[in-house]
Amino acid sequence: MKKRRSVALVSAGKLTDSPVTRFWGLADQLGPVKAPSLRLASRVVNTLRAGYPVESCEDFGNCRLVLISVPDDAVPAITRELCAAGISWHNKAVMLCSTWLDGGALQPLAMLGAAVGSVAPIPGFDDKEYLVEGNSLVVREAQKLLKRGGTRVLAIEPPLKPFFLAALNCTGPLLYSLLVGASECLRQTGIPQAEAAGIIEKQVEKTLRSYFVAGRNACPELKGLDPQLQALAMVQPAVAAYLRGMAKLSSNLFAGTGRAASAG
Repeated sequence: MKKRRSVALVSAGKLTDSPVTRFWGLADQLGPVKAPSLRLASRVVNTLRAGYPVESCEDFGNCRLVLISVPDDAVPAITRELCAAGISWHNKAVMLCSTWLDGGALQPLAMLGAAVGSVAPIPGFDDKEYLVEGNSLVVREAQKLLKRGGTRVLAIEPPLKPFFLAALNCTGPLLYSLLVGASECLRQTGIPQAEAAGIIEKQVEKTLRSYFVAGRNACPELKGLDPQLQALAMVQPAVAAYLRGMAKLSSNLFAGTGRAASAG
């Protein structure tokens, strides 16, 4: 007996940038595929080797799950299109394939009765760990697409995804900016770049080991920062201002622990 194709897909943008190409369970469950044109929908079907192209979201009525894999700025228009499709959304799930958006972007569908959420691979785990945000129905549907040997699904309840995204920013752009600051400081010493890179690497490794052993209690105090910043301000004022601001914020962060970092 042929399996019922109970998952629908709305696709736009570069399919190679979407995690749906790596959802191992999608091929057996994918049915209607909607894209900006029927030609593009056919191309998506051919790439995934699953599903069939449709012209309208009205063809999603018999599907229990709708995946939205589009650029983030296209989500509002897709949401309006789905809301206007005349579908009964009760007991159906709609999931965004997006790292930076959560189910809140699908609130109009939630008001019509859909269970909404998001799914995204967790950076750094080579598609072996996925974050799923949503209620129990969303999580169950995600597991049907993702669960297999070696793949973990980490589920969080809405609306907790902003905390996860803040962690990504802390360990990504914010950490990167500190590394740039450290690199600029070492560049002023005349230490060759290769040796400077080794120094930064060792310091980061040391900090990580301390943190994973003792958490925030292992944070050392800032020492002698003022003369350091004064010297740095003469050659790299932007870096000096950034580090002074970070030192103040660090002090505020630890102020409630009884061991505030010292900027003196």
